[in-house]
Amino acid sequence: MKKTGLFLAAGLLLAACQNQGPTRSENADANQIVIGRTDSLRSAVLDETRNIWVYVPDEASGGLYGKSTYPVLYLLDGPGHFHAVTGLLNDLGNNGLVPRMVVVAIPNTDRTRDLTPTHMDEMSGDSSFVATSGGGEKFLEFMEKELIPYVEENYPVTGYRTFVGHSFGGLTAVYALFSHPGMFSNYVAIDPSMWWDDWLLVKETDAVLEKPELAGKALFVGVANTMQEGMDISRVREDTARTSEHIRAILSFISKLDQKKDSPLVFGWKYYPEDNHGSVPLITEYDAFRFLFPWYRLEGLEEFFREDAADDPEPLLQALDSHYDEVSEHFGYPVLPPEPDVNSLGYNLMSSDKPAMARAMFELNIRNYPGSANVYDSMGDFYLVQQDTLKAMAMFRKALELGDSPVTREKLSQLEDQ
Repeated sequence: MKKTGLFLAAGLLLAACQNQGPTRSENADANQIVIGRTDSLRSAVLDETRNIWVYVPDEASGGLYGKSTYPVLYLLDGPGHFHAVTGLLNDLGNNGLVPRMVVVAIPNTDRTRDLTPTHMDEMSGDSSFVATSGGGEKFLEFMEKELIPYVEENYPVTGYRTFVGHSFGGLTAVYALFSHPGMFSNYVAIDPSMWWDDWLLVKETDAVLEKPELAGKALFVGVANTMQEGMDISRVREDTARTSEHIRAILSFISKLDQKKDSPLVFGWKYYPEDNHGSVPLITEYDAFRFLFPWYRLEGLEEFFREDAADDPEPLLQALDSHYDEVSEHFGYPVLPPEPDVNSLGYNLMSSDKPAMARAMFELNIRNYPGSANVYDSMGDFYLVQQDTLKAMAMFRKALELGDSPVTREKLSQLEDQ
C-alpha cells in the first residue's frame, strides 16, 4: 500500500530522524562496533617501531557526515585509557560541550625509559625498575619530529593539540610543558609522579612559570587520594613519611602554580577524595575537558525554540557566526559550525514548527559542506515535510550522487512509486 501526502512525508521523516545517528560504514563488519584503528611507524629517533591507536570522529560515525578536520589529543599509556577518553569525547562532543577530536593513543614499549625525564640509579633500593630511566627527552623528540608529522600527514587533524598523561605519563606531560611548551596547546597531568628524581620538576616550577612561551597554554592537574587512612589533605603537607611522598610532591607543585598569579599559564586542578591512583583518570579527564574548553559551548539556543519565538533565521545565523568567530580565535584558525550540530538544529527546529529557521540550518550546511551526502538528504527531509515532492526527490538524488545510503534510496524509491 502506497503512502501519500502528509502520511508519506511523516513516515519517511520518522525513518530519517531514526537514522540521524551514526550508521555502519560500508567496509565495516555488520557484527562489529568499530571505535578506531591501529597504525604504526618506524622511529629513527627511538630505533624501534611504535604502534598507535587512532580514533577519528568521521570513522566512528560510520561516514554519515562529510569530511572535516579536528583538533587532536595525544594520549599516553594508550590502551589503558583509549576507551574512556574516546567515549568521553564522543559524548561531550555530541552535546556541544567540547570540540570533537581525533585521539592518538600511544602504547608503551619501555614505559620507564620513555616517561621519565632524567635517569635515576635506584628507587627505594631497587635499581632494576629504573635501569632504563631517563629517556623522556628522546621520547618527546620522537613525538615532535616523527609522530606528530606522521599524524598530520595521514589523519584529518589541525595543529591544535592536547597532551594527556597519567602517573609517569602525567610527569611527562608536565615535563613537555616545561621544556617544549610549543608542542601542545593543552596539558593534562593526572596524579603525576612529581616525586621523580628528588622532586626535580617541582623545584623548577617557579622559574618555568616566568616563561612568556606559556601564554595561551593551559594545564589541568587531577589529584588522587593516595594518603594513608586517617590522614587528610591539610595534614599530609607536613608529613615526612615515604608513603605520602607522591601526593605531597603534587600538592607542593600545585601550591607553586596557585601562588604564581601573574603567570601566563591557564591553570586548574582538583582533588578527588573518593578516587585512588588507579581510578582517578576517568573523572579527571572529564573535568579537564570541561575546564579546557569553557568557550566552546554555544549558549542560548533554547531561546529560538520557545513557542512564542519568531520563526526568523537571521538572529540564529548571527548567533552562530558570532560564536564560531570566537571559537576560531581560540583555535587560531577558521572553524565552521560542525555539520552534525547544525544538522540536529535543523531537525529540532523542524519538529518545533520553525520551518524558516530549519531551512536556514540545512542551507547553511549545504554551503559549508557541499561534498557531504548527508546535507542534501536532510534538505530532502525538509522538503518532504513541506510537501514539496519534486524538490525532495532532487535533494535525495543529489545525496546519492555523493554517497550511497540505503535510507536515502528507500525514501527516493517511495516517492518515485507514488
